[in-house]
Amino acid sequence: MRAQTIICALASVLVPQGAFAYPGPVSGTENIPKLMADSALVCKGEVVEAPEATVSSDPQPPHHTATAVLRVDRCFKGEPPSDTPLVLFDNILPPGGGPYVVIRKGDYRLFFLKNEGAKYTLTDAWFGQLSISRQLGVAPPVADPMAHLESDLKAGLSDPNRDRVLDSIRMLGNMRHLQSKAELIALLDSPDELVRTYVLEAMLRLHNYSVLPAVENWLVAQPQLPPSLILPRDALLEMQDRLARQISTIRDPVALPVLLGLLKLPKPFVRQEALQAVRAIHSPTSTESLLGMLDDPSPDNAFAAMQGLIELAGGGNISWVPSLPEFRENPSYYATRCREWWQTGHPQTP
Repeated sequence: MRAQTIICALASVLVPQGAFAYPGPVSGTENIPKLMADSALVCKGEVVEAPEATVSSDPQPPHHTATAVLRVDRCFKGEPPSDTPLVLFDNILPPGGGPYVVIRKGDYRLFFLKNEGAKYTLTDAWFGQLSISRQLGVAPPVADPMAHLESDLKAGLSDPNRDRVLDSIRMLGNMRHLQSKAELIALLDSPDELVRTYVLEAMLRLHNYSVLPAVENWLVAQPQLPPSLILPRDALLEMQDRLARQISTIRDPVALPVLLGLLKLPKPFVRQEALQAVRAIHSPTSTESLLGMLDDPSPDNAFAAMQGLIELAGGGNISWVPSLPEFRENPSYYATRCREWWQTGHPQTP
């Protein structure tokens, strides 16, 4: 299995948005339809008042110890009692970190909120507040919160701040469905390579696999990943990992021909992620590719290919199948054994 260390260059980035220095989901993977459905109020605006966070000696300080005041520019769902709704958050933090929510004065965010008496709390500790452009889109003719948010995110594609453009692209992809992808497709011609790769990622998240050949070509052209990345300096290098992880989620058989081609790329982590998708699609068409991957230079990938063949054969009790550590010790032996088993009709052990 591969490991990739990502180091943030700015100390402030070490505090995940919405939660303080604690393991959580992968940044940028927010499920916007679920956040919208789970929230009573979804709006964007600036934090105009919020006490600064302090670290306590208490290993488990109480939650909701402070109140932030928002100045709302637009609501996509629900109606706040005023233009300055109040949001509870945690400004007393444990010394070792934990799932504590921090809101900072001056931040401009998209907020997903739920009722807490006369105030609100974040719907999700990790993704309840997201950086967003201040640009306002044209409100759609129907009262559809997702369509309204889509309009504002598309307006953010023209923000002069590149980070807000990237935020808008990412969130459009994380909406899972759009009224139109035309605005994203237009950015595939952007002179900014990071913008283009963000669009490729967003299109994959929107299940538009017409971009897969472009993803393949881009991955082939990239240098090998170093043992660690420093962000934001290495944001473009990080996109190799992000695009590969997105490939692993594909389940549509229409993408299988390109996925089988990705199994031949020189980067083992790309082959690993493409193999996950191929196995999940579970098509006999992948048989020859899986047999070929039994000789993959990465024993872990070869082992996964063996497992894929066993799955295609229907599984069952097969006495010769090794554990992963056993396979790593003698991959060529087990590759040969697997081929023989497949060629003889892949029998189960009586």
